[in-house]
Amino acid sequence: MSGGGPEGNVELSLSRARSVNRLCDRYEAAWRAGERPTIATYLEASDPDERSALFRELLALEVELRREQGEDPTVDEYLAQFADRQALIAVVFSQIETASAPTGGALRAMPTRGRPGLLGPDSPDAETLPHPAADGSPRDGLGMIGDYELLEELARGGMGVVYKARHRGLKRLVALKMILSGSMATVEERERFLREAELAANLDHPNIVPIYEVHEHEGRPFFSMKLVEGSSLAKQAARFRDDPRAAARLVSTLARAVHYAHGCGFLHCDLKPSNVLLDGQGKPYLTDFGLARRTGVDSSLSISGTILGTPSYMAPEQATGSRSRLGPAMDVYGLGAILYELLTGRPPFRAATIVETVVQVLERDPPTPRNLRPGIPRGLESICLKCLEKSPKDRYATAEALADELDNYLRGDDIEATGILSRLRRWNRREPELTARLGGLAIVAVLTQYNYLFLTPEPSFSIHYLIQAVLALWAASAVVFQVLLRRGCRSDRVRVLWSASDLLFLTLELKLLGRVETTLLVGYPLLIAASGLWWRVPLVWITTVMAMVAYGALYLDSALQWQAGQLAWKPRASLQYPNIFLVALVLTGYIIVRQIKRILALSRYYEHRGEP
Repeated sequence: MSGGGPEGNVELSLSRARSVNRLCDRYEAAWRAGERPTIATYLEASDPDERSALFRELLALEVELRREQGEDPTVDEYLAQFADRQALIAVVFSQIETASAPTGGALRAMPTRGRPGLLGPDSPDAETLPHPAADGSPRDGLGMIGDYELLEELARGGMGVVYKARHRGLKRLVALKMILSGSMATVEERERFLREAELAANLDHPNIVPIYEVHEHEGRPFFSMKLVEGSSLAKQAARFRDDPRAAARLVSTLARAVHYAHGCGFLHCDLKPSNVLLDGQGKPYLTDFGLARRTGVDSSLSISGTILGTPSYMAPEQATGSRSRLGPAMDVYGLGAILYELLTGRPPFRAATIVETVVQVLERDPPTPRNLRPGIPRGLESICLKCLEKSPKDRYATAEALADELDNYLRGDDIEATGILSRLRRWNRREPELTARLGGLAIVAVLTQYNYLFLTPEPSFSIHYLIQAVLALWAASAVVFQVLLRRGCRSDRVRVLWSASDLLFLTLELKLLGRVETTLLVGYPLLIAASGLWWRVPLVWITTVMAMVAYGALYLDSALQWQAGQLAWKPRASLQYPNIFLVALVLTGYIIVRQIKRILALSRYYEHRGEP
């Protein structure tokens, strides 16, 4: 992520990029909650070294959000507010207008936060790729490729570049795709490029872009296909947010095209809005079969250790690289991800790095669409979330089954994706911190009640129900903190307060029991480990220190006793070596921190490694 304008292009470190991303998420959450946060307020609260990049991201985000609400923000009003950032404002608005202007066929996407994709013709990183003139490929409006006159560049991505071209003999306008690396392409790149042409050429469906010709010119393979005079779905997604029925119809049409491809023995493997083209009448066309594979065939073109696909839209089984599990349900997931973005305005998962995004894909459920946009019909939300289930067997068995379900919704018929168990499972994955606490506290409450009734020799009614009341308050506090996090309230501070609250309630329970040597002390290292689920090294250390302080206070309370009006030090004989327990807490925090740093190091490696 970089800033522009008078400050220059400033490369941010990974930690600063995450900080900018979190601030943008908080800003977007506040806006969608009905507030009108100001960019200036967020800039003042940020680190000075991040402000250029943060301003650029917030400005683009605010313009998008205001246009969603029917407003027409202008350059002049932002120049009046931020006179010292004129060049950067001009750059952002220029990118926005470029992204909005139709050029026929797929368009380059305006840079967005995070890194949603690794491969694909509309990758957000496409703006920074070099033009192909350096390797001999023609520039816009120049040159011939075989019988084709190149007119202008339409799109470029990780592997290919697409031109608008005219066939001299047939006098027909086409889209011509050629390999980006030209004559310098490796054997593997050429094979993968030609495989895309081969697979797409075998598909004859009204909603799949047809291939006309596959050829080679001066050692550079290319193929021509139908020119779709329009733009990608990624550019037109905003118009579906207020029309969920139109979104359902569109995805139903795409699902039937995908089902046709499955019937021909092909999986698309990279379904996302930028790989769907809309013509002038709004008819969708599925395109870009660069990652497609034959069903039941282990592709020899896959690279070990490489994520092939777009993390924000890929199914969990694809994110793990488990090729043996890939099947039609993977593309059903991709269709659900497209529907999710059409309904909410954002992909199901979006994080600062590729690795963090993949972890979310594997472990979390996305926020429910109705939490982001309350007006979304509940039935359509259920269909969308069923497509995004982690296990392939929990999704629709085929793309056709998804299309039928969407058609049922459009007709007002009953739909299947509304089971209570599915909802509970999705809620558990969406908010694991809350469900883990509520589940754990519920188990402790049941066991406490059982012990009180059957195992305690002389139970104390008042102490027992006081303990149960503290457990209830603990659960209620967890719900409150989860709500605060969901609303974007200074998330790092909320997490620290949440950890402190957990430690406080645990210590209070132990105090009520009057037992410092109880097995419930295992709660302290467990809470330290739980803090690591947020991927924040400082939070783990803060939680470790707070756990040590809480345990130390509990021990001192039991060891110091009043005798003859004076405090006397009388440590309990049954509590052996509390200093060892304190050291164990430090070691627990150290181990968790080491694991987090290891994951972040891998994240930095994959984030900055060159494309294969």
